[in-house]
Amino acid sequence: MTALAAGDRQAFHPVFVSLWPLLKAFTSRHLPPADAEDAAQQALVNVMSRATEYDPERDALPWALGIAAYEIRTARRKSQRRREERALAEDLEGRAAAGASPEDLALARDLEAALEEALRDLPESDRETLLLHARGERPDVAGATFRKRVERALSRLRGAWRQKHGL
Repeated sequence: MTALAAGDRQAFHPVFVSLWPLLKAFTSRHLPPADAEDAAQQALVNVMSRATEYDPERDALPWALGIAAYEIRTARRKSQRRREERALAEDLEGRAAAGASPEDLALARDLEAALEEALRDLPESDRETLLLHARGERPDVAGATFRKRVERALSRLRGAWRQKHGL
């Protein structure tokens, strides 16, 4: 490690051969196999890229294991975030599958009641026109005639709504 820190590229291979099994074993004791190998690889990359920071006065193994320990913590945090994201996604899916919330259901009932109240104030022909339009049906009249009836019925419905409920 001292030779690598001094810039000797010939020292790369011996450092790799010495550290790889140790780092892999160290990370394997603390992480699942797939995460352990990734953490060991990243630790080795960091050791090699930070070789100039190595202090030859100190032992190289604790320095390298310290870098590996940091990678283990990083892998655990990533794993925890993934679990939290999965739990949140499952929770949101569960809520969506459960249907509308009680507040949403109450709002929908109130709106339906208000719409029925506004529709009661309309003439029977307007209610029938709007009902046919809502079903996607059309009476035996020209298309333009029916569209105009729908437009007028909607206009009267908006007026009745404004009169009872404001904007």
